[in-house]
Amino acid sequence: MESKSAVRAATRAAREALEQKMLIDASLVTHLLSHLRTLSPRRVAAYSPMPTEPGGAVLLPALAEEGFEVLLPVTLAGGELHWAVYTPGELTPGEFYDIAEPAGPRLPSSVLSTCDVIILPALGVDRTGVRLGQGAGYYDRALLYAPNQPRIALVYDDEVHESLPSDPHDQPVHTAVTPSGVLAFRPY
Repeated sequence: MESKSAVRAATRAAREALEQKMLIDASLVTHLLSHLRTLSPRRVAAYSPMPTEPGGAVLLPALAEEGFEVLLPVTLAGGELHWAVYTPGELTPGEFYDIAEPAGPRLPSSVLSTCDVIILPALGVDRTGVRLGQGAGYYDRALLYAPNQPRIALVYDDEVHESLPSDPHDQPVHTAVTPSGVLAFRPY
């Protein structure tokens, strides 16, 4: 089994080389929306994709067009996430990592307990629901506030692994959505 850092490095390199990303992201988001319709959420927590992340430029507009209230993370110092409501066209560069963030009022991560679904970025998932993040633990800490909400990781097809290394603090996901479809790992 490769180390977390080796998997992260390989995934980042593969994402940089990905061709036809907009078409791939459109397929992934189509599968995500179909899956979300089966769950009938009203409020979803999501993320603002960086250029190489799954979902790309199509994710947030698609969620808004479906009529969901979308909460996005706001990165704070010290490894903490707060959340704010996404309004199309009103994202600003974040203070950390230059990730686009909503400008509205900040809510603590405890707001995740009010979300019907949590959509997560990942550099990989395995078939038991282990999610590999960027390595700073922001989402793992935030997910402690939402132990019962369905968690969906968005990844590309080659980022689904048989097994990934994990630590006790790693928070699992229930489902992964890829450009090829939906993979369920754990019941909701």
